[in-house]
Amino acid sequence: MRAVPQLLNQDDSIRIARSTLADGLGLPLGFGHAYIALLVCVEGCARFTINFKERAVRRHHVLVLAEDTIALLRRRSRRFAAFVCLMPKSRAAEVAYPLPSSLFVFLHQHPHCIPALADAALLSGWLAQMEDAAGHCPQHGRTMLRNLLQNFFLKVAERVSAEDCAEPEFSRGEMLSWRFWELVGRHSTQRREVSFYAEALSITPFYLSQLSRKFFNDSPKGLIDRQVVQEIKSLLAYGDLSIGQLADKLRFEDASYLCRYFKRHTGMSLTAYRKAARGSAPSR
Repeated sequence: MRAVPQLLNQDDSIRIARSTLADGLGLPLGFGHAYIALLVCVEGCARFTINFKERAVRRHHVLVLAEDTIALLRRRSRRFAAFVCLMPKSRAAEVAYPLPSSLFVFLHQHPHCIPALADAALLSGWLAQMEDAAGHCPQHGRTMLRNLLQNFFLKVAERVSAEDCAEPEFSRGEMLSWRFWELVGRHSTQRREVSFYAEALSITPFYLSQLSRKFFNDSPKGLIDRQVVQEIKSLLAYGDLSIGQLADKLRFEDASYLCRYFKRHTGMSLTAYRKAARGSAPSR
């Protein structure tokens, strides 16, 4: 319930979960290999920074986060909880096929959607149908989830006007930070050196550190390690790799080094985390 839900690389199904996101407080949110993450606040309130803009999120507010969206959970109330829907690229393509192209432009520029008060009951009913389709409809659940998501996005499209799709302007620092976070999401499980990212961005590690601390409130190394740890947690909770295979997959020198790395960042052994996570991991 505290963890940020993750989607593994091999997952081809939509993942539904409820979470307080407490483990992601103060850091950029990462949802594993999700192409689209849809969050609906179901209780409490929180403050996010989304693509460098502050957003106050309250009950029934919706966040639609693409894989390149930079989202930081700055603060959360004690009772904050969110419905989370994670889509791999293949499933997102199924959902998006009949949707109007103007909607994608709108959601890229306006990832924080606030439904009209009159739509609150509709949204609550939609959440119940989503969870029912995901948890109790093994035969037709895939089709039902696709249709429900299409209905949701078409409802949003009803509100979109041409004026809503204007392109925003970003500073050079913001664009570099955006590109850095995109590179971290793509390469962090294979490359953990800050110099790799600085070189890819054609800037110095020192300047990258300045940008990272300004926009993410953390060092580049801290952000890279956070993504690696999240990937390790996902593989432990939902994968079947041995510790040695996991070390090979993530390019650690050996299993022993991976064990020390994970314990240094989490305070837990790999075996203890896997046992705890599998005892409390939500169903798919």
